[in-house]
Amino acid sequence: MARRRTRTSASKARSTGDGLDWSGDDGISHWGGGQRRPCRICRNPAFLVDDDGRPCHKVCAETEARTTAAAAASAIPA
Repeated sequence: MARRRTRTSASKARSTGDGLDWSGDDGISHWGGGQRRPCRICRNPAFLVDDDGRPCHKVCAETEARTTAAAAASAIPA
């Protein structure tokens, strides 16, 4: 008998800092339809798409979000 995987709730994923929640609970589908297209960040084939519908790995999107947040936090205010 196969084990059933459980999903982490969206609120728990956000509150614990586990990364982006691409579970689909918010009505956005991140499944790219079964075609592997080049990720917009690393250019390797990806099955997933970002919030804008562009091909992207979840890990690449999380890394980009962390990098952007760190750059914004370290920016010197004008």
